[in-house]
Amino acid sequence: MKRFLKIILCSILIINFTSCVEELDFQQAETLELTPALLVSLVNSTITQNQLVIGGSEINMPVTQTSFFTVLNNDETRDSLERLVLNFDINNEFNREFRIQFLFLDSSDNTTLSPIMLNVNPNQSDFKQEEEIILANNPNFTNTEKVRVRVELLPSTDGSIIDVNIPASLTFKSAGTLYFRI
Repeated sequence: MKRFLKIILCSILIINFTSCVEELDFQQAETLELTPALLVSLVNSTITQNQLVIGGSEINMPVTQTSFFTVLNNDETRDSLERLVLNFDINNEFNREFRIQFLFLDSSDNTTLSPIMLNVNPNQSDFKQEEEIILANNPNFTNTEKVRVRVELLPSTDGSIIDVNIPASLTFKSAGTLYFRI
């Protein structure tokens, strides 16, 4: 009986060690690609009626703000970034149209990408726009160090002006999803 148990035990061990054996391929690690995505907030702002009307007159020039764009400020990020998807979400409570322009600039204020234009209709509460930047098609974008946002209030079609006594705002939110290949 002991001999029979030894034979069965040896048979089981031999089957276990030989049935699932496969050569290890250590070169798989060389072809491993990681594709992480990172969501970052870009520019968020709210403009009220009091900022658009000064001394009883509407401002007739665009409001411009330049901010540092630090997303690409290291070599590893620039080298592994494949694409960037920008999402814009705007709530316009005014009965006026707005034009918003995004300029991406290098350290010398040269554009690194064609301007992105957003045309927001009057009283539009659900404005959404998505822009995709593929770095293989726009290699100069990796030199971006600043983003300039230009908000322009367009003239009314009926000649009316914004009433400072009626609360209204333009709320602007933007974010970017960065897609890497490592």
